[in-house]
Amino acid sequence: MTKRIAALTMVRNDEFFLRKWVAYYGRELGKKNLYVVFDGLDQNVPDFCAGVNVEVVEHVQGNVREADRGRIDLLSERAGRLFARYDMVIGTDVDEFLVVDPLDGRSLVEFLSQTQTRLPSISGLGIDVGQKLGEEGAIDASRPFLSQRGYAKLSTRYSKASVL
Repeated sequence: MTKRIAALTMVRNDEFFLRKWVAYYGRELGKKNLYVVFDGLDQNVPDFCAGVNVEVVEHVQGNVREADRGRIDLLSERAGRLFARYDMVIGTDVDEFLVVDPLDGRSLVEFLSQTQTRLPSISGLGIDVGQKLGEEGAIDASRPFLSQRGYAKLSTRYSKASVL
């Protein structure tokens, strides 16, 4: 059985990664299943978000720790609402992408639909992709990101629950 899957993120002043997030998850899940919360009424919704469920909220105020907690609380509440229509909710930062190993041969929807677990969440293996100075140039936004980067570091910081 194919599961109904949504993806949720929050963004502030980051059109570069938002464009990639919408393109990737839109391809995998369909744009109608994407939910983007813009952090701040001063944020403009780009044209490429047409077809995406968009909400613009008051900027989450506070020091870094307080603001992060406020954003997490807001997103958790929004994710909870989505379970009225979806079996799973992917929640990532706008610069994070949940990708199935290409050697597996399944799409993200197929992989998640066939994953059996009794746990309330699923975590991916966090890989922090970076630039090797002197060997790799600046990112060309018109080309696929990973085709321009050959180095990454395994990171426990990014190996976190991303699918509810």
